[in-house]
Amino acid sequence: MNRSGEFRVYAVRYATREASSGEHFYGGDPHDAPMPMDYFVWAAVSEERAVVIDTGFAADVAVRRGRRHLLCPTEALAEIGVDSRGVSPVILTHLHYDHIGNLQKFPAAQFVVQEKEMAFWTGRYAGRPHFRGIIEEEDILYLVRENFRGRLRFVSGSEEILPGIEVHRVGGHSAGLQVVSVRTGRGRVVLASDATHFYANLEQDRPFSVVQDLARMYGAFDIVRSLAGSSGHVIPGHDPLVMKRYPPARDGLEGVAVRIA
Repeated sequence: MNRSGEFRVYAVRYATREASSGEHFYGGDPHDAPMPMDYFVWAAVSEERAVVIDTGFAADVAVRRGRRHLLCPTEALAEIGVDSRGVSPVILTHLHYDHIGNLQKFPAAQFVVQEKEMAFWTGRYAGRPHFRGIIEEEDILYLVRENFRGRLRFVSGSEEILPGIEVHRVGGHSAGLQVVSVRTGRGRVVLASDATHFYANLEQDRPFSVVQDLARMYGAFDIVRSLAGSSGHVIPGHDPLVMKRYPPARDGLEGVAVRIA
């Protein structure tokens, strides 16, 4: 039984793609070795409720973008006891295509977004080629419409979402990228999302290749380190090693969901 305010944390792998290291580091990589990328959503579950962090992308988006879609994230969440139809809140770390698909499958959710993130994607530069290619327009429009229905919770900077769960704006990869810190039985775990795509980005102090503000990407590393206390409490956003370093959430979910804490 978890103590009050403590959560179990899961990573759910819903898609993957073959890639090389040259794609994953700002300025490229001289070795350019094979370096696959996984796609995750996360869940924090207590005795009282579940919180979902990010919502992945749909199968049609995977086809169009050349990703291998394994299953709908909501199907995997159901396997660990999280019903997308009733969960709330849903924290959106940022609004890139691989983090905010499937929003309609969370009909009861209040969506938690950083104010600066939403402002950027409804602002003057969102349509420029560098940025336009990393979002799905319909996902952004869905959030705009749901804002008029009162379903968005805007935060600015760091804020407690629930006892035991906080968000922290770091920026860098996107204007309002936020990381999520979760109180667990093994201490505070930081779901870093795209503040560090891979363990190697953080460990080698080498930002990812998709940049909104390079200086803030380095600053995001510093914030993540300070929040986590140790590298073992940082969960990167796309690293296949997550599936190897943590045990399956239960028998039968090998390669699909792991329990982080």
